[in-house]
Amino acid sequence: MRVQEKCRLAAPENDYIKESCQKAIDFFNSQIDELNDSIQKIIDGNPELQKRQKIIRTVPGIGIKLSQDFVCLMPELGHLNKKEVASLAGVAPHPKESGKTIGYRRITGGRSNVRRKLFTAAMAAAKSKSALGAFYSKLVESGKKKMVAITALMRKIIVIANARLKEAINLHI
Repeated sequence: MRVQEKCRLAAPENDYIKESCQKAIDFFNSQIDELNDSIQKIIDGNPELQKRQKIIRTVPGIGIKLSQDFVCLMPELGHLNKKEVASLAGVAPHPKESGKTIGYRRITGGRSNVRRKLFTAAMAAAKSKSALGAFYSKLVESGKKKMVAITALMRKIIVIANARLKEAINLHI
């Protein structure tokens, strides 16, 4: 709804409508901030969730907001293998093949809200000077389409987060 109001704000010529749109945007921003604060309070109140968030934040491209989202939206992180976590996040390639026809592999299924968040993380990581940024650059230089490289980076990010959480869980057992 906030995006809709931002679009409306850009369109009208009437000052009253612009003022109304800006008030709606401010309201949505305050609601989003309030929800984010509530989510962080819940995480801060639980030592296990705090540890999970801290570990997830060590992955390049994942900041405070994305770590909150992954803690909330993917409680399975750390308990799955890399193929399962990629499929759950919606970044596993699925073949479009039938008989002798070999089609292009696409990502489908999984949790679309997680996939959108992973895209944001991948865009940040691709521009970073981390190993993930180098991985992205290497893929693009080797001839991969930029979107294919971003998707591979998305998968790599969620697999790394899962592996780090799994390692932490195994150390405590």
